[in-house]
Amino acid sequence: MLRAGRHGGRDLFSNLLKISSCSEFFLHSSPFSSTPRTATNYPLSLTKQLPQVSASKAVSSSAVRSIAALLSAPTVQCKDFDDLLKDYKDKLNSKLVLHILMNYKQLGRVKTLEFFSWAGTQTGFQFDDCVIEYMADFLGRRKLFDDIKCLLLTILSHKGGLSCRVFSICIRFLGRQGRVAEALSLFQEMETTFRCKPDNIVCNNILYVLCKKETSGELIDVALTIFHRIDVPDTYSYSNILVGLCKFGRLETALEVFHKMHRAGLVPTRSAVNVLIGQLCLLSAKEGAIEKVRVKNVSRPFTILVPNVSSKKGAIEPAVSVFRKAHDSGLLPSAFVIVQLLSELCRLEKLEEAYKILKVVEQRKMSCLEEGYSVLVQAFCERNLVEKASFLFGRTLSLGVKPKLVVYNSMICMLCKAGILDDAERVFKIMNKERCLPDNVTYNALVNAYCEARNWKAAYSLLTEMLGLGLTPNFHTFTLVDKLLRENGQVDLCFKLEGKLETQILLKHCKVGQLEVAYQKLNLMIGKGFHPPVYVRDAFQQAFQNRQFPLTLPRVEGEIWDKPDMLPRITRQELPDGTAQIKMESSRIIAWFLKHQGDAFLELFEAMLD
Repeated sequence: MLRAGRHGGRDLFSNLLKISSCSEFFLHSSPFSSTPRTATNYPLSLTKQLPQVSASKAVSSSAVRSIAALLSAPTVQCKDFDDLLKDYKDKLNSKLVLHILMNYKQLGRVKTLEFFSWAGTQTGFQFDDCVIEYMADFLGRRKLFDDIKCLLLTILSHKGGLSCRVFSICIRFLGRQGRVAEALSLFQEMETTFRCKPDNIVCNNILYVLCKKETSGELIDVALTIFHRIDVPDTYSYSNILVGLCKFGRLETALEVFHKMHRAGLVPTRSAVNVLIGQLCLLSAKEGAIEKVRVKNVSRPFTILVPNVSSKKGAIEPAVSVFRKAHDSGLLPSAFVIVQLLSELCRLEKLEEAYKILKVVEQRKMSCLEEGYSVLVQAFCERNLVEKASFLFGRTLSLGVKPKLVVYNSMICMLCKAGILDDAERVFKIMNKERCLPDNVTYNALVNAYCEARNWKAAYSLLTEMLGLGLTPNFHTFTLVDKLLRENGQVDLCFKLEGKLETQILLKHCKVGQLEVAYQKLNLMIGKGFHPPVYVRDAFQQAFQNRQFPLTLPRVEGEIWDKPDMLPRITRQELPDGTAQIKMESSRIIAWFLKHQGDAFLELFEAMLD
């Protein structure tokens, strides 16, 4: 508990001046922590949130400049203030003191605090609220919480008044540093010790601390009690308690508070709406899901999977209700939360409700419009609702929104599955026109559809185009095309297509450095009569040149060195362990081996891989 004590003016700010035991006294009399944390420089001005006092007849700007100049002299110490400022003692008042304190950049931190202590001694600490508020803010920004304690109790001991704004400032800075218990203690002693009734601003600040900065959830009931004590809660009162209730899983109470707020004609903050709708969507996603439960009350604890049988069913309807009421009040959640709500509605097959929300988003031209249409189009495609999906896709294009690859693939897969190949081909052309590169899913879907339609020319053309882009079809797709070509007597195209596929696979192995697999693939290709093109041979050579392989001398002499015309093109380096390293000069050597020395070439690389 805080309690009043004997504090002279010079005893204030003991951590800085170190001339009294003020902080030591409050170690035992206050729940505040005794060790201030490292100060941080804040970019905001100290006076940004404090009342500005302009120069008037009561405050001479020349007096302010003179006093600031006298105090900022390097040789001036606190003990010299009486003699140095004796001509200004009669002129001291709250406005003059405030203007001098605002020159803290010129005075420095220590002299600013020393001047306030000296001025308080001269005036009996009978300052206006603006001076006390300024000093509370000054100390709070520097995390000098022990000195804030001294400030409050010194003003109290001199029968001075403390405004609610002072406590609001102190609670806010304590909360920012995670000193939740100290902030709550100060709030609870406002009326008992300092005889100051909290107003809405103070209550809002303590609710902010308890709901957003407190992490254990043990004080959420205390926050509810404080909230219910507020005579007329405002937007921030409701919003803070909403965030806290959602954060600690009290969603039913949060909905009650939200509806009460709506009846009062108040609009929550956007962050509060985001948290409420987001948590409701998460709860809806967990309904019926399988969860892990740890069984601990046995000798050997174990984990089991159980269905979620929570009684909180139908969480998506409250989420939609909150969205509608927020929209009616002129507020919409963030783009991320809207997409989260749309995704959950689509998962639950509430597509009409999702479309209504998407229309609201479209009217407001929010940044999530593209993502929202993507979610809804994919949902319609997954359920094979061709007309609705096509309408939404066309609507997307008319709005100038560029669909993502996954949207194009969803449309193409749905149309191919429905056998509407003309529309699928049209979507594919739009995709190319918009410079959206297709992938394996795109080509596999189209090729399979043309195979089902027995159109071997289109299937072969697409598969060839796919291989030309460096994409590899799956086994089922390739088998379908091969079978269709053979049924139509296109055996030569089958052989050509197989060669392209084998070449593509070999090139892929070379690029990723899978040399042993590349060797096996090349062996298979040569056995089938396929000869890789030049660019594949270059990649093959480069893959082996990037790694050096030890060769035993007998095998080298027996397989390479008996070819005199090839010796100038091969470099060999002897190693101490009796092996050698070879390096081929160019792809022409590999081409020569492929053409003239098939078996010897394969045996060579088998030796290199040993």
